[in-house]
Amino acid sequence: MIINYDKLMKRIPHKYAIPIAAAKRAEDLEDFGRPKLDPSTVKAAGDRITVALKELEEGLIRIKNEEMLKILIPKVK
Repeated sequence: MIINYDKLMKRIPHKYAIPIAAAKRAEDLEDFGRPKLDPSTVKAAGDRITVALKELEEGLIRIKNEEMLKILIPKVK
């Protein structure tokens, strides 16, 4: 399964937030969560981190406090 990182960057413009959000979602999937993707897509993905990245890419999950990420944008003049 191919993850389109450019599509992820358009959805979440902070490149360091993407792996953190995917890792948190993968932990949730391991503990108690159910994938929001189609079962055939989950089977094709294989591991939980790929499922989490695909959910982020398709917009099925999102970061709770995206407003907090705006402080990461540098104010360069």
